[in-house]
This record gives sequence, C-alpha cells and structure tokens, in this order.
Amino acid sequence: MSKATNGITEYEGALLALVLRQQPVTAYQLFKAHEQSPVTSFNASKGQVYPAIRRLKERELIEARKVAGDGRNSEVLSATEAGRKLVRDWVDDIDPSHIILDDPLRTRMLSLDLLSREEKLAWVARAKGLVRRRAQVVEEYNQSVDVPFQQFAYRSVMEALRVKNEWLDELLSHVASTD
Repeated sequence: MSKATNGITEYEGALLALVLRQQPVTAYQLFKAHEQSPVTSFNASKGQVYPAIRRLKERELIEARKVAGDGRNSEVLSATEAGRKLVRDWVDDIDPSHIILDDPLRTRMLSLDLLSREEKLAWVARAKGLVRRRAQVVEEYNQSVDVPFQQFAYRSVMEALRVKNEWLDELLSHVASTD
C-alpha cells in the first residue's frame, strides 16, 4: 500500500471518500460495497474494512454514533471535518504512480514462452474470457450505483477492458502464427 496525503494509505483514502459519499453509513454497508465492487483490489480487501475503520476513528477522521434500539450495537459512521479535508487533499494528491497500474496479466504474459503453443493459446482464450466476464460485471455494477462522476469511471474501465481485449487479440494472432 502506498502512502498518500498525511500518512493515509490509498485504501484508507478510498474508504474515507466512500464514507463521505454515503454517510451516514454502517461498517456492514461499507463491507457490502466492497464485496459488490468490481474493483478487484477493493473486492479482495474486504477483510481490511473493519481495521481501516478503526484506524480512521482513532485518527478522528470518522465518527461513530450508536444506532438507537439496535441490539447488535451497530454504529453509523460519518466523516468528521478533518476527514472531509483529508479526502479533499487525498483527491488532489496525484502522482506518477497513479498512472501506470499493476497488471498481473501483463506480468504473466512476459513468461508465456515457458508454455507450449497449445497452452499459450488456451491462456489467451482464458484471459479473453475473463475480460469479457469483467466487462459484464462492470456493466451490471454501473447500473446498480449512482455516484458523482460514475459515467466517467465506467467509461474509463470499459475503455481499458476494450484495449485489453485488443491487446489479447494481437497476442493471440502472434501466438497462432509462431511456434
């Protein structure tokens, strides 16, 4: 995890921004938002939600209020003024590491020469299937949420998936014509 503004991690910044957008919100609602997110780093980090909330509360970036009459001791969370300011700083604090994203598929492709021709063809076919499925998930997710600038985020992801699919088509053509 990279450190962003004022020592907050990228994940904590994104979580705090989500709290700010959805407040008042429960920790469980945040957990469900992560679970349903097509963003793989969020979806994989569901176990980080509760510890991150605790850290944000300790830093007084979010405040919790008990839900009256709830036997489970649920709390609703809201960003404090300091949390709101930190989200503004986090949004504004962009750097070159935010531009080129890690791509495990691309990294694995660099060692594709270890596979047989048939295995390479199967690998590309599996990757294309995963890209198609991810596009379907993103499409469904896009229809289920309403957040500011959502259409820009949606178009960015879909364009990246389109380019990834074209890249895989080129790789498939190369593999099919060699070996």
